[in-house]
Amino acid sequence: MLHIVKSLGMLEQASRLYSEGDTLLLIEDAIYASSAKHKQYQLIASCNTCVLEEDLAARGYLDFASESCQIVNYVGFVNLTVEHDSSMTWG
Repeated sequence: MLHIVKSLGMLEQASRLYSEGDTLLLIEDAIYASSAKHKQYQLIASCNTCVLEEDLAARGYLDFASESCQIVNYVGFVNLTVEHDSSMTWG
């Protein structure tokens, strides 16, 4: 499953339902958790996590995303939706 997480407030719920083979995609304000210094980073540290490049850039956060997170553009976002049988968006 692809978990598309839009807000920091929903990250904890999404991480609880994360299973092996799933991917977390952080977009909008959820991208802040991609920094290893963020208090919610531990929720995603062991997950297969991607972060939307355009949202990182829009928030001046490109240099802060952890190396454990894969940065993807919109084409990568589309590819993730194709690769996963199902997706859930967490507002």
